[in-house]
Amino acid sequence: MYKYVFLTLLISIGVHSNDDQPTFPGLVSSEVFDLGNGMVMHVERRNSCNQDGTPKHFHPAAGTLVYVLDGTSQSKSSGDWKNYTKNEYWFERSDWVHGGDADTPSLPEGTCQQLLVVRVAEEGKDHTVFID
Repeated sequence: MYKYVFLTLLISIGVHSNDDQPTFPGLVSSEVFDLGNGMVMHVERRNSCNQDGTPKHFHPAAGTLVYVLDGTSQSKSSGDWKNYTKNEYWFERSDWVHGGDADTPSLPEGTCQQLLVVRVAEEGKDHTVFID
């Protein structure tokens, strides 16, 4: 009983203390897998529409793989902006600061994407760090 109450309190504090933090929209599901040696893999499924860009951030540790399950998304991971569609993917290298770019192109109104996002990080550390 006490463990449940304590866990609920920690979750509540975490949810409310992060209200001011930037985030990515459309989280559908999220799982964490233990890779051993102090590393974990975060697997997220995200669905959103009219999403031209993201807040400025980076991913420490081993980087991020983004796979487009459906729709259209975009990334500048190759150095130039590129649209990615169903069954395409891109890799964001570790510690690459991105998002919040002034040159982010607008996608056509009504553009939606379903993404599978895979990040490897050190256990107990944030997989995404937002920058003001």
